Amino acid sequence: MDVEQGNCCGKVDRVLEPAICCWCDLIVGKACCVYNIIFSPFVLCFWSVWIYLCGCLSVLCRRCCLHYCCCLCRWCKCCWMYTDKKFPPEAQSLGEVGGDNARTDSSGQHSMEATWIRAGDFAQSDQGNTMQLFGSKIDVRDICQGALGDCWLLAAMACLAEHEGAIPSLFTSREYDPRGKYKIRLFDGVKNEWELLVLDDYIPCDANAHAQGETRPLFLQPNGNMLWAILLEKAFAKFCGSFAALEGGSTIWALRAMTGDHARTWERKLGASGEIGYSRLDLKNVEDPKDRRKSKLMVSNEEKNSDEMFTILKKYHQYGSVLCASGASGEGGLAKGHAYSILRVCKVKAQKGSEEQRMVQIRNPWGTGEWKGAWRDSHENWTKFPEVAKAVGYKAANDGAFWMSWNDFIKNWEHIGVVDRTIDISTLRYKVDSTSNYPATKGCLNGCSLFWCRCWGCRRLYCPHRSSMETIRSKQRCWSCKRRVMAS
Repeated sequence: MDVEQGNCCGKVDRVLEPAICCWCDLIVGKACCVYNIIFSPFVLCFWSVWIYLCGCLSVLCRRCCLHYCCCLCRWCKCCWMYTDKKFPPEAQSLGEVGGDNARTDSSGQHSMEATWIRAGDFAQSDQGNTMQLFGSKIDVRDICQGALGDCWLLAAMACLAEHEGAIPSLFTSREYDPRGKYKIRLFDGVKNEWELLVLDDYIPCDANAHAQGETRPLFLQPNGNMLWAILLEKAFAKFCGSFAALEGGSTIWALRAMTGDHARTWERKLGASGEIGYSRLDLKNVEDPKDRRKSKLMVSNEEKNSDEMFTILKKYHQYGSVLCASGASGEGGLAKGHAYSILRVCKVKAQKGSEEQRMVQIRNPWGTGEWKGAWRDSHENWTKFPEVAKAVGYKAANDGAFWMSWNDFIKNWEHIGVVDRTIDISTLRYKVDSTSNYPATKGCLNGCSLFWCRCWGCRRLYCPHRSSMETIRSKQRCWSCKRRVMAS
């Protein structure tokens, strides 16, 4: 009887154990389906309050501390303003910068005589506009390369800027800091953990221009009064050791450092009969005390033809992955060896009964210098196929962004970078709306509106998209959102 009772208890334990143990997964939406359904209103309310209301209150409390508690220190500039002693505004932080030799204009070859100016003081040379960390939204036009060969990094920043909330998630600081102190986190692929970087807002500027009363940063050029781009570039410089350490690099390495997700590149190959195909190489960080960017590409046995590659990129784009292209041919207005960001991958039917057009939208991180071949800005194809122009929202502008056909794309780039980005509840961030009279409050209301009215909270909690080492093969729908099925 005791044995039978023990067996019975064991069976009960095996039934109850999964139900009891999944309680701890309830808060991240990984509990059993029954628990998720019953407790979803409470869990979603918790996340809404934690992300947006608590975020808003923390900003307001910080403002009060800066305004009241630190007023006594403002008379002493050296006490009030923050200076990073680990990455000081000196020549050692600058390093031996050579400039971007890929540029044919003089903007990539400035004199390296630098004077360090606080980013908060840029407003004095910008018609009195107040500097801000972020605007109402992240704009890729905030990124414009200067006299530093880090197009690989700026291309990665431009790629990530296209994804809602991706850039603000790197900043622990939520708004402009009058002390010039900012906190940014980057992913250390060797240690496999996030590293928090604390830095000041001293930016190296052209000494000759400063002598003439003009403030001109040597490296990344801010667009208007937005600071996030130049601060993120400086964070990478501190992470790598100096600004000079940023010259030449891998775009997918930078994307992995900003996302912490799996990164890979697809290398173009020519078959025996001349057809274009791609082979997959996986990024692996390598420990090196002298070079934090040290990495290698691990060969895999996976290969795709050009048609399969387009389908894969299109699906990755749909799932919010980050895409880039490197190793440009140098033809048709493209800078040879330059890195570009891939903004969109889509298939559009030009006319009824006609073949679908496979289109790719690309952006040059320089902000200028576009493709001069078919489907360039103002090309006759946009008039000839108005359905395509309408479907992709085409607008001619000299902003470094351009369209080209897939056939032209595969002929002009050697490598395609893919970072399978995780999109779950942890990627939602409270963001201050600096364009409003009540930025903290409006940021909270905007965030809550997206969380509840557009179901961002529900979708990211219960239908997340998480990074995987496997290549996307097919997809299916889960409730109101898309979910992928990975290759077996």
